[in-house]
Amino acid sequence: MTHAISPGQVSHLTDTELLDVYLSLPPSLRGEKFVTTLQAAQITGVSRRTIQLWIESGAVRAIVIGSKYRVVLDSLRSHLKIQAAKRRS
Repeated sequence: MTHAISPGQVSHLTDTELLDVYLSLPPSLRGEKFVTTLQAAQITGVSRRTIQLWIESGAVRAIVIGSKYRVVLDSLRSHLKIQAAKRRS
C-alpha cells in the first residue's frame, strides 16, 4: 500500500481501509499523515471539541486508536479549503 494519501482517496476509503493505511505506515511517518485532535486544534486555531464535531459530522476523516481519534491531515486540509472557498463565494 502506498504511503501517499490524497483527500480524494481518503473519502473513498472505508474505516477499515483507513486503519490499514495508518498501520502500514512506519511510526515515524504516522505523524505526517495523522494527528491527534489536540494537534489538529492547534494547527487550525479552533477548539478540540470543534475538531471532534467535524469528525462526528463526517466533515473530517479520522480513525480511532484505543479511545483517541487520529485525524487524517489531508482530510483536515481539504475541509478547511472547502470552508474558505464557501466564505469567498
